[in-house]
Amino acid sequence: MRPRVASRRRRLTWQTQDERIEIMSSAQSLPLKCTGCQAEQNTPIVCIGCHTLYPVPQSADHFTLLGVPRKYDLDESELAASFRSIARNVHPDRFADQSEQMRTLATRLSAEVNRAYQVLRDPVLRADYLLELAGGPSAAEEREAPGELLMEVMELREELEQARARGDRTALERMQQALRTRRRRTLETIAVVAREIDSVDERTRRSMRRALNSLKYFDNLLAERA
Repeated sequence: MRPRVASRRRRLTWQTQDERIEIMSSAQSLPLKCTGCQAEQNTPIVCIGCHTLYPVPQSADHFTLLGVPRKYDLDESELAASFRSIARNVHPDRFADQSEQMRTLATRLSAEVNRAYQVLRDPVLRADYLLELAGGPSAAEEREAPGELLMEVMELREELEQARARGDRTALERMQQALRTRRRRTLETIAVVAREIDSVDERTRRSMRRALNSLKYFDNLLAERA
């Protein structure tokens, strides 16, 4: 009997021979329980107990896929451990001798899990993603940075160029340290909003977007060679 994917409203079911797993596509339903082996799950894409795979529910976000709470402050060690466990169980090599459908699904799930981890492990990308989930605006919709920042960046770039021309490494290091401090404080401001993102108004979300946009200016300056 070939594995098949059967869909129902708010539910995805993957059936293979005598095993049947029902998944409610809602973060509120976690932890999930496999109806085949009764193992409790922390992700809606794989049964950790019997390694059965099933498609990503449309409503599942990166937090749901990795079985972690949807919030800004995540335990990095728990996030990494959850990622490793899930990634190991959906890795395509595990399904090398399975049907083409199963191998394709494993490849897709593996890519989804890796993408989710790359976003959630990075505090900037995580804040950006939470803003996206809350309704934005996205970087494409709101390209501006805080008005005073552009002038500040121009002045800093000029000072950095002058210090390089003089060969003044002490001044360069002092300015780079100031940039790192400025970036850190900006991220701290972003984090305050990200922790309450579901309850803030549109104006605050737009301010958060502009603060996120400003980080690229600091990163560009820090990435320039001394």
